[in-house]
Amino acid sequence: MAALLKGMSAVLVLAGAIGAAYMAVETRNPELLGQNAFKLRPTLDAFVDQGQIALRSVLNSAKAAQRSPPQPEIDQAKLPFIVIEPRDFAAPIIRLPAVPEPEIKLTSAPQAPELRLTQNPYAGQMDLQPVEARLRARLPAELIGYFDLFLYVSKTKGKKGEWAQRMFVLAKQEQQTFALLHNWPVSTGLEETIPSPSGAMLDTDTPQGVFKLDRGRFYEDYTSRQWQSPMPFAMFFDWKTQGRTSGLAIHGTDEEGVKNLGERASHGCIRLAPENAQTLFELIQGKYRGLVPVFQVNPNNGTMSTAGALVRDENGKVKMTRGYKVLVFIEDYGGPSLDTVAALY
Repeated sequence: MAALLKGMSAVLVLAGAIGAAYMAVETRNPELLGQNAFKLRPTLDAFVDQGQIALRSVLNSAKAAQRSPPQPEIDQAKLPFIVIEPRDFAAPIIRLPAVPEPEIKLTSAPQAPELRLTQNPYAGQMDLQPVEARLRARLPAELIGYFDLFLYVSKTKGKKGEWAQRMFVLAKQEQQTFALLHNWPVSTGLEETIPSPSGAMLDTDTPQGVFKLDRGRFYEDYTSRQWQSPMPFAMFFDWKTQGRTSGLAIHGTDEEGVKNLGERASHGCIRLAPENAQTLFELIQGKYRGLVPVFQVNPNNGTMSTAGALVRDENGKVKMTRGYKVLVFIEDYGGPSLDTVAALY
């Protein structure tokens, strides 16, 4: 079809050119056209004959194209979109010089220095890190923030561990670390039910947990009414049990009680040597007054929390009261083994 249209266009162009030439001659000189018309006739006839021959050739080509099977047009073929970069095969091949690869040298990593355990020549300092770690592990972190002096007491039977029947006095420093001030032998409760001087059968247990000290019950000279025994430099606990104020305290002992320090021997209180009790009494009275949190009391049995549960207001703020910024922590624990102490150092 495209060839047919191309041939017809050629014939029309040829005929138009002849007609245009004839009109041009007539327009420019009509008289000349009439005089020489007989001279132009053969030429025009020849052009017409050539046009007819070209037209017949075009028609014959068109009929032949119709007899051959139709070919799909290129723009209708759905070919994959492939970009082929041209290459000039006649161009010379330029080979770049090979660049040598850098030599890689493997080096061994430096060996770590050998770890060695050394014995601390100061035996007293070896108590500091394990006791501090024990306090931080057992006490709520919030509770530690409210107190500045910590009394760790082990109520384990004597000779059941290096910490058994001992009190560690630790003071909190500016960087929130602890300094070990004292390490004293004590006597805690017998953990038995025995008769009092009045004949009443009384328990002699020392409770475990955390306790505050009662700011209104510090006595340099005191005697127990139940047991008729001296309690110099008595510091009573701020603790209620079964709705009643407890009679438990930290205090000094007499000569007979000093002989039993390091063993369970008291009626439930924590006994110290008289001079150690006086040192602790004066330390607390002189340096550790301040505001302390109020501990919760169980409404069902009237017993104050020994786990450090605090009283809060409707906004969640901890309720504070005046007292001593001293926390007593008592547990039945004989201390770490020798292997554990070595690992910490």
